[in-house]
Amino acid sequence: MPFKDILLHLESYPDPTPDLALEQGLSLCAALGEQVTALVPQVSIPLKTNRLADFALNLGDMARAEEGRSRQNAAHLLDQFERRATELGVFGGRLSPEAEVFEIPELTARLARTRDLCVIPYGRESAAPQGVAEAMIFASGRPVVIFRPNDARPAQRGLGTVVVAWDASRSAAAAVAAALPALTSARKVVVLTVLNEKATASSGAPQDLLRHLARHGVTAEAMEFDSAGAKIGSVLDHVALRTEADLLVMGAFGHSRAREFVLGGATRSMLEAPPVPVLMAH
Repeated sequence: MPFKDILLHLESYPDPTPDLALEQGLSLCAALGEQVTALVPQVSIPLKTNRLADFALNLGDMARAEEGRSRQNAAHLLDQFERRATELGVFGGRLSPEAEVFEIPELTARLARTRDLCVIPYGRESAAPQGVAEAMIFASGRPVVIFRPNDARPAQRGLGTVVVAWDASRSAAAAVAAALPALTSARKVVVLTVLNEKATASSGAPQDLLRHLARHGVTAEAMEFDSAGAKIGSVLDHVALRTEADLLVMGAFGHSRAREFVLGGATRSMLEAPPVPVLMAH
């Protein structure tokens, strides 16, 4: 049973999401589910200054020009999205609300709460700010898939190999539950436990998860990998690339402090440079 209702987040400002990111994002959404809605916020720039400064520096004209650029970028992206999504048979709608730059992460998280999944092109190539991805993961209550367009393997209908990072933690359990639509449709599922990294990730830990997945019709295989002192992020990179994974499933660990997120090591590593599309849940 695929994801029925997917939200694809795209950026209109300061730089629009590139065509490559849009194309690969849609291809990934088509592999994961049925209906995709594009969200492309338009940026509003309210002037919080005095009239003399506005008169001297033409701040009002500059703000209106930037808002116009954002509107044009959003319209272009939405038109491109609708055309391509219709061709793929997954068009589910288009959203383009106005928001201030610093309101966009909260806006995206709020809109995602009534979706099965949110997909975010992420990294320098896509212009998506880290704040949007963090808000989606920790504030939406929904699973999130992030990917770097230049590193994403072209996705076909359905998924090939899915790797589940399993350390028997609460967040890993949440990720597995959220990813069940992807796991049930994948041709191959690998449950990875990295040893000597967390106390809960012990030898044999994947076995009960394999039993649980089998109840859902998922035949999975276990893989145990000794970290040997390596950072968890580098181990996940290595295994994801070695197995030629189409998707990595993992729990996200972090908490908010002074409006900034303090992230766990694996979560930080994947947000900085996801080796393949990564489905995270908190």
